[in-house]
Amino acid sequence: MDMLPGGIDVFYIDESHDRHIYVVTALAVPLLRPREGGMRIAWADQFQAFKAWRKAIAEHVQIPTNKELHGVKLASGRGNFFKGKHNFSKAKASGVYRQIMQSFEMMPDAVVMSASASRGDSIYGNERLENALHKLFQRMRLQCVSRDTNAIVFFDEGHPEYRKLYRKAQVYLQTGSRLGSWDNGKSTQNLPLDMFFKDGNEKSSKHCFFTQAADLVAYAAFLKRKHEVGGLTDWQQAYNLGTLYDELPIANRNIRVQNRAPRDGIVR
Repeated sequence: MDMLPGGIDVFYIDESHDRHIYVVTALAVPLLRPREGGMRIAWADQFQAFKAWRKAIAEHVQIPTNKELHGVKLASGRGNFFKGKHNFSKAKASGVYRQIMQSFEMMPDAVVMSASASRGDSIYGNERLENALHKLFQRMRLQCVSRDTNAIVFFDEGHPEYRKLYRKAQVYLQTGSRLGSWDNGKSTQNLPLDMFFKDGNEKSSKHCFFTQAADLVAYAAFLKRKHEVGGLTDWQQAYNLGTLYDELPIANRNIRVQNRAPRDGIVR
């Protein structure tokens, strides 16, 4: 495999779900980028940007940098995030979550995309989280094609079934045409993740700011999907948690993953 001229991206993937709605989010950052005479290691700059983001969170909302961020705990006022010892009230937690989502503007080169699925839906034999992951892989491939980049993947720990589907997708990834059929007249075509190299990696979110950021976006996207189908609980509705995702700067979203409204970076 020859390296593509656009360089290499790294995708960090995390998920959020209940028994009915499933959301998977990928956060992509540059690893290598071209420069005159060769390639530049861009990942180090991204890491510094994420460290600055995490320090800003510690300064402005007093969540220590060594406290692992979890969207589901933060939104519900659990997890002892405040100063690493105390819980935020639900009202305060909602405001803190919004501030953190807005602060993604500190990482201008980080791009997120999400894919959702509902219980009972199927895509090429995949259901539930695997359904959402299949859709996500398709969009990750499109992003790499548009950037002319290769890529590698890191999954949050604890999902061996994701690695199995990822290995399959590197060889065979059924994809439909938005026009109804491809040039050969068939409704689907195999468009594998052939620009991705190496096996799927696992990363402990406890030690990875990138994976924690993906977790926050995934849970916010999950809440938005729950809101759209009328599935929020009373207290989630009271604090308007279905709009947390909308605080994410548009510049950090790949809004081209969906061809129909709302074009917000979530494949439905």
